[in-house]
Amino acid sequence: MNGKLGFEYWAGRLRGPARQTLVLSRHFFQRLFQNDVFAFGDQMKEKVYLLLAMVATLGWAMTQLLFAQYMFIEDAGQSWLEKMAFLFFFMLFLGLVVVLEWDVLFPDARDHLNLTPLPVRPRTIISAKFAAFAYFVAAYTVAVSALSVFAIILFLPRWNGDTLGSLAAYAIAHVAAGAAAYAFVFLLFLFLEAVLMAVLGERIFRTVSLVLRFALTLGVAVIMVLAMTDLGAVQRTFEWIAGMRASRPAALLWWPPVWFVSIYECLIGRSSPFYQAGANIGLAAILGLALACRMAMSAGYRRLLKRAGEVRTRRHDLRRKWGRIFAAGTDRVLFRSQTEKAVFHFMSGTMRKSALHKVRLAGSLAFSLSGIMLIVGLRHVSLTSPAQAKSGIMGAPLALGFFLLLGLRSAFNIPYAAAANWAFQMTEREDRRPYYMAVKKLVLIGVILPLVAVTVVIHAGAWGAGPTALHAMYVLAWLVLFAEALFWKYSRIPFTCKVVPGKAKLYMRWLPYIVAFVLALTGLTALEKTLLAKPGRFVVFLAAIGAIMIGLEIYQRRFIYPRLAIVFEEEPEQVMISL
Repeated sequence: MNGKLGFEYWAGRLRGPARQTLVLSRHFFQRLFQNDVFAFGDQMKEKVYLLLAMVATLGWAMTQLLFAQYMFIEDAGQSWLEKMAFLFFFMLFLGLVVVLEWDVLFPDARDHLNLTPLPVRPRTIISAKFAAFAYFVAAYTVAVSALSVFAIILFLPRWNGDTLGSLAAYAIAHVAAGAAAYAFVFLLFLFLEAVLMAVLGERIFRTVSLVLRFALTLGVAVIMVLAMTDLGAVQRTFEWIAGMRASRPAALLWWPPVWFVSIYECLIGRSSPFYQAGANIGLAAILGLALACRMAMSAGYRRLLKRAGEVRTRRHDLRRKWGRIFAAGTDRVLFRSQTEKAVFHFMSGTMRKSALHKVRLAGSLAFSLSGIMLIVGLRHVSLTSPAQAKSGIMGAPLALGFFLLLGLRSAFNIPYAAAANWAFQMTEREDRRPYYMAVKKLVLIGVILPLVAVTVVIHAGAWGAGPTALHAMYVLAWLVLFAEALFWKYSRIPFTCKVVPGKAKLYMRWLPYIVAFVLALTGLTALEKTLLAKPGRFVVFLAAIGAIMIGLEIYQRRFIYPRLAIVFEEEPEQVMISL
């Protein structure tokens, strides 16, 4: 029976475009979860399974939080608010996932290069993409509903007959409404990307896409964090929506989660003109978006095919020429050897060109900003003087810098191209210090100094030149120490080493890390306030930091750099090999 239900059975029976669509849809679906820069694909599958299990557990927790009250309170129709909150939360969560998977949604240049030589029509490629998206939405729906559906049928049907038919109706409605909501979110983001690709073209799209993804990630992260931490705001939102339902139901129908709650209510038998209108709008929106996505993706892919053979314009070449002239001038000042220069420019060039690494850093920046916004409390921000500033304001640059450095180190571990690994192996020098110094200079120039400059701009007008300069030096000193700690004995050339995913096991250690970070940030903020109270103490502080940095550098030059071999390919743990 398994053979007749498996992929190989149907792939063998189908012919022509149908078989191509099936094979490509599996390929595109796997690309949503796999990353070919990792040598161990099975490890990525394990991460996907872990993520799906976390989503299922989160679905159970959300249903317990929202619907447990209906064990004791009769549901006379008011549970539509909790259902809307449940759907909205997981719509946001899916939106965040889709933004992170943005690069593999649309047929890109790699798809073009791989598939153009094959006898595959563009229509088949687009159809296979849509089939892969349907599998993805179905997998997400199953993950969200796997446990939450049991909580739903435990709490709600008892007030609607508590029969086997009622249990089945609630289960079907829960899964179907969720599937419709998640399909809408996925198609909405897909349509946005397809339109931007078709209108802007691939080159401009890459720049606009990064900014848009950062904004979307930041917005979704802020909403989710606030929803999980500010229960009072959630309760007030519930009351406002309930008031809108009573006073202006037509205006409430502009809110997409209401459409899918309406589908939910209609399927369990609570039909009304309001729910019927909402359900009709929701179904029409899904069908309309699906058709629009199909048309936009086709237009964008044709444009990709048309521009595939075009060459760069002379204006672009001139811009690169002037850029090389400027870089040559700065290189003489920054670098002491050709090796250091080569490693630095390889790293900086990768950060400019690689969308994957840009998104990794943008995601770190978005999540750190959302956390800072929550800690600081934007409603009570005061920048009038260092003495009146909240601890969150003073510690924000340190927190932001730490997470940016952490994100940069994580991005360094993702290889850019196998050819780079081979090239550096073939040209490795006996003196390895230039390799490590290039990493330090990129961290300093690319992350630390720009963040300190932004800090100066923000505080200069309110604090004045003196306190702002002291605050900037304090931030600079600690960020440099953070960088030394994060990159201590870092023995890889960034973007070249083949890594084994999952060795860090952050999902097992995130809680003590967060607790330690919060305690450390609190202590650093208190220390800065103490120093600002008597600015003369900064001389002692900066002298101590300088002595530490000089000592670390001497120690590294004598005992670490001569012995630290460059790792070009990370070895898996023995237990991983035995399994």
